[in-house]
Amino acid sequence: MTLNEYQTSAATTIQSYNSQNEIGSHLGFLGLAGESGTVLTTLKKYIRDGDGFGNFHEKLKEELGDVLWYVALIATQNNIKLGDIAVSNLAKTKDRFLEQNLIDIPRFDINYPEKFPDSFTINFTQQQTPNGLSQVKMVWEKGDGQQVTIGDPLTDNAKEPNNYRFHDVFHLGHVAYLGWSPVMRDLMDLKRKSNHTTWDTEDKGRPQVAEEAITLIVYNYAKGNKMLQASDRIDTELLNSIKQLVVDLEVSSVSSFQWEKAILGSYKVFHKLLENKGGKVMVSPKDRRLDYLGI
Repeated sequence: MTLNEYQTSAATTIQSYNSQNEIGSHLGFLGLAGESGTVLTTLKKYIRDGDGFGNFHEKLKEELGDVLWYVALIATQNNIKLGDIAVSNLAKTKDRFLEQNLIDIPRFDINYPEKFPDSFTINFTQQQTPNGLSQVKMVWEKGDGQQVTIGDPLTDNAKEPNNYRFHDVFHLGHVAYLGWSPVMRDLMDLKRKSNHTTWDTEDKGRPQVAEEAITLIVYNYAKGNKMLQASDRIDTELLNSIKQLVVDLEVSSVSSFQWEKAILGSYKVFHKLLENKGGKVMVSPKDRRLDYLGI
């Protein structure tokens, strides 16, 4: 039996009520809450009685069936198909939790001459300004021995030191794990000017603002979670907020799972930079790696 078939059959058992229609339409929600409670009661009895609750599985099946009936009722009253609910839910959960081999995900710039190098090294150096502020400079160490300073040296831009001067490593993490970073494209002179549409829609101001916003909201989230030093998960709510910031951009195709990997991997390197007050970072969009190489 398919979910839609079940819903059609379950609809024949929907009762009429003496209450007003708008109130009666709420009874399904209340019934769902009540039946969810009976599922927990079944668990309580199993915890309490153990093997003495011999019909646990049958009772659980019955109570879950009641939950399903009320879900079908609510869906029917609101002209939603259970099959559509199932498809939408699977898409959502796969986006969040389905593990992917990041190497198998196509790079956004694979067909452009302005492509991020398959692998490159950035050296972060920290120094003091004349007024006593700590600032960080990024140097791109090219394979031919050439060293190119990227962007301007950064301070924390805060009343209290907060280490945000190293935040460009998060942009490098976006390059490594997502193959995307309009901020680094700008700093490394890799805007895709060979295609005017791509240049205009993906590599200019709005995408750069979106990326900077992402690094900031994640940083503020991290401050409330021990700077992610002991984290192996990112709140789904935060990941959903990130995906809202990149709607209509090429990176909107990136899954929440991939964003989570990018954030956690970047913060591991970030903490290495803090510990050593700088150092070299290897960025590989080809191999989807971001590694701290040392001073």
